Amino acid sequence: MNNDQPLYEQIKIAIDRRIEAEEWPSDFQIPTESVLAEEFSVSPLTVRRALRELQAEGVLIRIQGRGTFVVGPRMQCAVFTLPDIADEIAQNSGVHHCQVIFHGILPRESPLRSMLPVTADQTIYHSRLLHLEDGTPIQIEDRFVNAAQAPDYLEQDFTITPPHSYLLRNTTVTTVDNMIRAVRPNEEAQQLLQIDDSQPCLLLDRSTWCDGVPVTRSRFLYPGDRYRLRSSHEARHGRMTPSMFNVKNR
Repeated sequence: MNNDQPLYEQIKIAIDRRIEAEEWPSDFQIPTESVLAEEFSVSPLTVRRALRELQAEGVLIRIQGRGTFVVGPRMQCAVFTLPDIADEIAQNSGVHHCQVIFHGILPRESPLRSMLPVTADQTIYHSRLLHLEDGTPIQIEDRFVNAAQAPDYLEQDFTITPPHSYLLRNTTVTTVDNMIRAVRPNEEAQQLLQIDDSQPCLLLDRSTWCDGVPVTRSRFLYPGDRYRLRSSHEARHGRMTPSMFNVKNR
């Protein structure tokens, strides 16, 4: 394995890819730490850290005396509206500031390319941003963009105009998929968000397509104690009809 990312992160991505592809289906017992360490040519300690983080993120579960298993299907509900972070902060009468951590082309050898299902010869843009409200970090934003769908993406200054606004104006989207889950932040996220490892975070994962062609994959990480979710529904004939979804800064 040879990448700028820590080895344990590369192992996490590789395992996640197998689970998403159902190579390792729900309730599958994954190989032992020693077997995985030999496969990835790393120490068992590195594998242990990767598995521990995947357990904290709810992807795997360890059963004492039996082993580690892939978690089964989770209950899911629809998500309709994910407001732009800058607009949310403005609505709260706060001052938005954005720090650009990375903004460039994703290397072809990067395991992060699995975030967007495009062919090996296609270019993926990646931006990693830290959003602050009145100087307090409230969101880490990772965007993976199909360059063919947004060719001018790298020319944008996201300290002035957020990616959400640019993509809304310059791309066409026909399908949106959202997923929300609670996770524990890794060391980099802890440093950026100024929290410790005991602080749970909220991860919003959004994928968009245009007539079956992937456009973006976006992951938004919020400190759990700084955000809450609110959803309003219309109840008709016993059926809950979602009408609104919001992430609100506390």
